[in-house]
Parts: sequence; C-alpha cells; structure tokens
Amino acid sequence: MKEVHTGEVASCLERHRDAGLHVDERLLTEVARPDGRMYLWTEPTVTGFLSLVWQSIDETRPIVPEGHPRTLRDCAVRLSGFEWGFDSLVRAGRSWFETCVDVDAAFDYSKFGCIVVTPLNSREADETPGGTYYIFDGVHKSIVLAKRLLRQEVKYSPIEVLLLTPRRS
Repeated sequence: MKEVHTGEVASCLERHRDAGLHVDERLLTEVARPDGRMYLWTEPTVTGFLSLVWQSIDETRPIVPEGHPRTLRDCAVRLSGFEWGFDSLVRAGRSWFETCVDVDAAFDYSKFGCIVVTPLNSREADETPGGTYYIFDGVHKSIVLAKRLLRQEVKYSPIEVLLLTPRRS
C-alpha cells in the first residue's frame, strides 16, 4: 500500500475520465479535501476483492437485507435468487440496477478503472465480520464483477484500489 497525494489521484482520475470512464463528482470532492490520507494498492486476490463491503440502501435491499453480511461475495450470492440477472431486479421494480445491466452487458476489464474504499464504520464491521473496507465509489461495477467471478464468466485480474481515510460517508 503506497500513500498517494491529491495531485497524483486527481491526475489518475482525469486519465480515467479522458478514457471515457465515469468519474463521480463526489469522489473528486473527497480527493480534494485537505484532511485525510489516501493510499493506493493493487488487490492481488479474488478473496480480497470479494471481501469488500457493499452499500446498504433501500434500492438494493433484495440482495442486501438489513442486518446481514454484505461483502461482495454475500451480495453476489444473493443475486443467484434472481437468476443471476440484474434485469430481473429491474423488472421487479428496482431501477437502481439499470446501470448494472448496462455495465454487465458491456463488461470490459480494460475499462474497469479502480475501486475507491474507505474504512468500515462500527455497524458495518459488526454486521460483516469478514469485510475489509466499504466501497465508496464503484458499487455498480464491483457487484457486476463479483457476479461474473462467482459464475466463472471471467478470471480475476488484480484491481486497483484507492483507500480514503478517515471514513468517508
């Protein structure tokens, strides 16, 4: 894990944007914050990637029931109850997953970019004992990749991870 500074991260995000990848304004705001530190590493293992903790919002409740563990592995396994299809969730009225349908249909590892994480809060750590970090940015593409890995549709390639500390909300 290597500490990185605002200029390096901003430059990397600008390259992502220039390559046509989505860069969230919320992320740019967090990177520019004067407090906190940032660290970059490449996650070498599928186990490490699948231990990242996914979001818990009402729109994603079918695969993230309240009070249950929510590593990427946990959430992707629950997707099997929807025939592994994000489109099934959209048809069930969960429009949040429309982006996942698009990402899945056009999946390309070379356009994956990085995942941005932040430390777990105490509730997340209690709820998901096997979790490592909370996914701050990259939730759509991360659940798509998790599903593809569990279904053995792709072979894992190391993912670049940016850690923002202290905890970002």
